[in-house]
Amino acid sequence: MIWVSFFVVMFGYYFVNSWTPTLMHDSGLTESLAMFVTVMLTLGGAIGCVVFGLFTARWSTRQTLTWFTLLVSTLMAVFVFTANWMALVLVVGILVGFFANGCIAGLYTLTPQSYPTRLRSTGVGWGLGVGRLGAIIAPTVTGVLTDAGWTPQTIYMGVGLIILIATAALLSMRRLDVEANRSPREDLQAAEPQRAS
Repeated sequence: MIWVSFFVVMFGYYFVNSWTPTLMHDSGLTESLAMFVTVMLTLGGAIGCVVFGLFTARWSTRQTLTWFTLLVSTLMAVFVFTANWMALVLVVGILVGFFANGCIAGLYTLTPQSYPTRLRSTGVGWGLGVGRLGAIIAPTVTGVLTDAGWTPQTIYMGVGLIILIATAALLSMRRLDVEANRSPREDLQAAEPQRAS
């Protein structure tokens, strides 16, 4: 399930970062404003990584990442529809970058927490490899879809729906007894009896 999440999240992340200038321009923005929206994605992404870390100080990595995937999916689906309102497209651009980059940071945190120590490096390596496959495929698939006549609105909505696959994959992990499913408080409580003995 982690590999599925990696593939889907990296697909969405590289799609939005590589195709936003072109698709936003096709949706009616000037070229300079479309590029500025892309800068907002980057700005939001830098903040999103930090905030994800702050959230995982209170909630489990899996729970936090599940919410991030759900929110970026929703925002991705509506992002291109905000192109007619300059202030709104910039705000939503920041939020898309915030949650998309937060998802990447979350996967890098979740993956080692989800494997036993002896399998950790193998699991992380395979997760990254599958994720890179999604990153490679996303720009190419988007190019094929635009050549086939898909509108920017349809493409963004489609990618938003695809990211929901990651949400479902993360929800399916909720009963696993792994570090990724425990909050820091639960980890501390579990460690207390060991210290006492």
